[in-house]
Amino acid sequence: MFRFQSSSFLKLAVAAAAFVSHAAFAAPVDISGALTASDPTFNRPLTLTSLSAVGTRVSYDLYSFYVNTTGIYSIEALSFGGTAGLGADTFFSLYRGAFNPATPLSNLVQVDDDSGAGALSLLTSTLQANTQYYLAFSAYNNNDYGAYTGRFNTVSGGGQVFLGAFVPSTPGTPGQVPEPATLALLPLALAGMTLARRRRG
Repeated sequence: MFRFQSSSFLKLAVAAAAFVSHAAFAAPVDISGALTASDPTFNRPLTLTSLSAVGTRVSYDLYSFYVNTTGIYSIEALSFGGTAGLGADTFFSLYRGAFNPATPLSNLVQVDDDSGAGALSLLTSTLQANTQYYLAFSAYNNNDYGAYTGRFNTVSGGGQVFLGAFVPSTPGTPGQVPEPATLALLPLALAGMTLARRRRG
C-alpha cells in the first residue's frame, strides 16, 4: 500500500496536481451590483436590428469579459429588485469587440429578455476564445432600479470566464490564458511523486 509521506517534493506534487485539477473544471463567476438613477443610460436594443420603444433610457452596468476556450457559455440574472412595479424584469445585451452606448446596435451579437426564471434574463451562446465581450446588464423598463445578482457559467468546452479586458500576449511574455502554464506543472508533479517513492524505498 502506498502511503503519502510528508516531504517538500510530495507537497509540491500534490499542489501541482491540485492546480491541474482546478484548471480542468471551470468555476462559475458570480456578479452582483445595483442599477441606480446615477448609472449611465442607453436606448437598449429590442432585437439585433431594432431599438426598444419602451427601454429608451434604461440604466445599465457594463461587464467586460473573455473566455480562454471556445465553447458554450451561459450568462444568467439570478435576482433583481426592480422598483418599477413590474417585478424583477431584466434585459441582456451582448457585444463582441466594442460597446458604444450611442450606437447600441453596433457589435451586438445577442439579446435576451425573459429566458431565465420569471422575467429574468438568460443568455446561452457560443463564445470565441481570447475575444473581448461586453455584457450590458439592464432593466427592461426605464426608471427601474435595484440590487441584482448574476452568474457567468461554462456549459460545454471546459473553458473559464474571466472578467476584465483581454490583453493579447506578445512573444516572450506570458498571455492571459493560465492553462498552459498550469499544465506545465504536471511533469513536475509526476517527478516529485516518483522521487518521493524512491526515497521511501
